[in-house]
Amino acid sequence: MIGLIHVLLFDLIEAKAGPDGVREVKRRAEVPADRQFRIDQPYDDEEWRRLFTATGTVLGVTPEQAEVAFAGHFYRDSQKRWPMWFAMSANARSFLERQPRIHNGFATGVLDAAEQRAINEKFELERRPEELVMHYRSPNRLCGLYKELARCILRHYGEEADIQEPRCLKSGDAECEVRVRWN
Repeated sequence: MIGLIHVLLFDLIEAKAGPDGVREVKRRAEVPADRQFRIDQPYDDEEWRRLFTATGTVLGVTPEQAEVAFAGHFYRDSQKRWPMWFAMSANARSFLERQPRIHNGFATGVLDAAEQRAINEKFELERRPEELVMHYRSPNRLCGLYKELARCILRHYGEEADIQEPRCLKSGDAECEVRVRWN
């Protein structure tokens, strides 16, 4: 997992629960209190899962609610940090088609080939005339985050689409399959 995700998670925790909340999440996740995450560095997936679980506990929300809150925070930060991503896309479909390349672009700074490959293999996109089908494979199981980010992108462009997930890692499937079908 690239550190940008960690940095944004801790931004959210601090906004919702202050510095004490940040310390408590790190304590519960067994992460050193003085650890600072860098946006360009890869971090252990197991550690990320502990951090995300601890975040939900500290904020008093379900894992699904944590994904929704984090997606909203990530979306708002992305609008400020990378406005060109939004300007380059005429509509939600073009943005969502670009998303795997955006994601994989963060792997270019990772020196370890195996870590880079793990980042690049998380998303695979199928383009169909009426829908996009995203295949997501990650031990982090953040399909809810992806779905909520897709909803944020749809709202950003003033569009509506049906989002379905017929297969999910959380249900024991080999991957998540998220289908975005425009109305």
